[in-house]
Amino acid sequence: KFVPELLEQNVRVETIGDLEGLPEATRKVLKQAIADTAHCTGLILNFAINYGSQDEICHAVQTLARQVAEGTLKPEDITPDLIGQNLETAKFGSLANPDLIIRTSGEERLSNFLLWQAAYSEFYFTERLWPDFDEGDFDQALAAYASRQRRFGKVLDTE
Repeated sequence: KFVPELLEQNVRVETIGDLEGLPEATRKVLKQAIADTAHCTGLILNFAINYGSQDEICHAVQTLARQVAEGTLKPEDITPDLIGQNLETAKFGSLANPDLIIRTSGEERLSNFLLWQAAYSEFYFTERLWPDFDEGDFDQALAAYASRQRRFGKVLDTE
């Protein structure tokens, strides 16, 4: 029932995770929403459902290991970029690695979420519960993000 609004806003629906563990009716609704919005080129609404980052990384490594076993890939050719290209989020291209991750409910942990992709993400933690998180909370998170100096793993130059 939310698809017409997503279409109006040019929002594409995607998922990551194992949908096979969901009830058939839920899978059907998700697949239909994905199909209906596939042409949208604006924001991506990504549902991480039955998703675990360790499983995602494991599947990517298994794919590369099979290629090594088949002789189509040399172990020394495996790079962080190649691993990233084999993760579920690779379909998002330049949007695969989030700039900002907002964690609600006061929890300050990753909880097996986008472990590889979050390497250089900024985090914003709030006590607010997800159902209560509103536009004002989002604005606060964006303001906190905007005030940070992103270094992408580099040391801050203090000279």
